[in-house]
Amino acid sequence: MTINKRIKQFREYNNLKPEIIAEAIGVSLSEYESFEDGTSTPTIDIIKKLAKSYKVTDDEFLGYTPRLAVYDITQDFPHEDESVDDNTLKMADLSWDEAQIILYYRQLKEKDDIISEIIKRRNENK
Repeated sequence: MTINKRIKQFREYNNLKPEIIAEAIGVSLSEYESFEDGTSTPTIDIIKKLAKSYKVTDDEFLGYTPRLAVYDITQDFPHEDESVDDNTLKMADLSWDEAQIILYYRQLKEKDDIISEIIKRRNENK
C-alpha cells in the first residue's frame, strides 16, 4: 500500500476531516491533501507527526505492525501488513496480548456463544 493511501485510510477510519489532521501536523490543508492524493510525499518528520497523532509507532503507521500483527499458525514472527485494516487502526494502546485476543475474537463466527459463556462463568463466580 502506498503512503498516500495509508494516510487517507487512517484519517477516514478515525472519522477525521482533512483540515483537522492538517492542523494537528502543522501543514496547510492543500499540502495535507497533496499527501492523500499522492501528488506529494510527506517528509519523515510529517510521517512521525501523523503516527503520533494516531497514537501508533512510525513503523505501525508505515505498515510494519510488530505488536498488532496477525499471526499465521505456521509463522513465529510479525510481518509487514500490506493494508492497515480495522483490526490495527485503533488498538495501539493495548498490550500485545490484549491485541492478539481481540484480533482472534474478531475473526470468530460464534461470538454470541463465547459472550454467553463468559457471562455464565462470571455469574457462577459471584
